[in-house]
Amino acid sequence: MDFSVFALLAAFGGGCFAAAIGGVESFVFTGIFAILGSALSMGGVEIGGTIVGSIAFGPFFVPAVAFTGAVGAAAYAKKRGYMENGADIVTCLSTLNQADVILVGGVVGVIGWICLQVVGAVISGPHLGTDNPGFVVFWGAVIIRLVFGGKLFTGDKFISQGKALTNMLAMSVTFSILVAGVFCYVVNAMGADAAAGFIANYNVFVFGIAAVGLLFACGGQGYYGHHQIFIISAFGAMKAFGATGNLMTAFIVGVIAGTCAGILNDVETCTINSGTDSHIDGPGFAIFIMTFVLIAIFG
Repeated sequence: MDFSVFALLAAFGGGCFAAAIGGVESFVFTGIFAILGSALSMGGVEIGGTIVGSIAFGPFFVPAVAFTGAVGAAAYAKKRGYMENGADIVTCLSTLNQADVILVGGVVGVIGWICLQVVGAVISGPHLGTDNPGFVVFWGAVIIRLVFGGKLFTGDKFISQGKALTNMLAMSVTFSILVAGVFCYVVNAMGADAAAGFIANYNVFVFGIAAVGLLFACGGQGYYGHHQIFIISAFGAMKAFGATGNLMTAFIVGVIAGTCAGILNDVETCTINSGTDSHIDGPGFAIFIMTFVLIAIFG
């Protein structure tokens, strides 16, 4: 666990920065450095691990600090009457011209960093683990909702209905086929030994691709956030292949896992992330649950 003064100071700055530029925008930066670092690591370049661990998932841009800081700042801004929609994670909160909003983002960022360290130490062991940033992003947002006075359950349905449901299922399945299929394609072509770097970093790489795509959402497009599908499909394929050495098993597990992540995200969105009090992240919910399940099964 890292509770050094520099880590805490950096986390404070990370939360402030993310609040100022917007939660989704900060998450796009997470994706950029996740792609860069994981691509370098795939090629055996040592600095790649530092970029992933200290920048993308360090106090600069790890979602437990940056994204959660922005979520907390937006909820606080709504509570104070500075903005109408506390679930707005795209608006650059610097435009509110309220310094206290930015500072709240920093405080939440520090709390997020502390929680991230504790979760990593506590939820750890043989067949025990989860996605620590996803865990903190989700439960941190639940606490933020309750602290700032919003009601937890905001939806009027458990899951999407009609065409929205079939569309979600279609994207969950086909996106998972893509991610698991590319994993198996590359490993089959290169061989497991030659593809070791690719295998170890693939989930972070595809997560980065999905995160960077949220630039389209920032631009007002109806972009379907799918990082929960990409990272879990990849992680499922990686874990299954590591346990069995069989690519078809890896493909099937990857598709099932990614599809489950898409469904979990939809359920969370319909039940507790449909209001304007604050944002509670569906992808983080899906990622931490499915990571826990996959580690429990495959170790």
